[in-house]
Amino acid sequence: MTDVHGDAAQVNGAEADRSARPSPREMLTMACRAGDQRAWSELIKLYTPVVWSVARSFRLRSADCEDVCQLTWLRVVENIEGLREPAKFVSWLVTITRREAIKFIERSRRHVPVGDYAPFDDWPDDTVSVEDTVVDRWQDPRMLEAFRGLSKHHQALLAMLLHEPALSYDEISAALGIPRGSIGPTRNRILRRLRDRVQERPALVA
Repeated sequence: MTDVHGDAAQVNGAEADRSARPSPREMLTMACRAGDQRAWSELIKLYTPVVWSVARSFRLRSADCEDVCQLTWLRVVENIEGLREPAKFVSWLVTITRREAIKFIERSRRHVPVGDYAPFDDWPDDTVSVEDTVVDRWQDPRMLEAFRGLSKHHQALLAMLLHEPALSYDEISAALGIPRGSIGPTRNRILRRLRDRVQERPALVA
């Protein structure tokens, strides 16, 4: 006679065991906390596009973004042992980047102009018209402000979608801990949200 309850308990136990296992991105973060230099190299390479895009959203020039990136990773190295939940690394990283960008602006005591970096310039040709509108207006201060208004994970997702060389959806899924099938629909929602927020604000008069 089949022990239905016993089988169900085994299945539930196996599912609980799988859910308790750290994801690849969590394991990468934990390896960095343990001082694994190879893990640090991989982490920095993977998430630097996120840091750069967040810094860029504050209208910093390319050279200033480099400074913010370096300061951000320095803070990460200094404080990663205090990160209690590795699964929240991306949100934590975005928060640190924002703080460093703001501190940089405060130190410089001036708002620097947008430089020559335009991360939407190489967007694929098959994008829908709504996305084209967003792409063409990336250097608009309203677009940068709208980007900063996105959630931390949406900022990270958009930054990784703009990574050069392009990352696969599998790589982005593993890095951000989101289902592969949700990336495309989420991308479209983000771009439409950016467009709507830009259209809500009047253009700045030079």
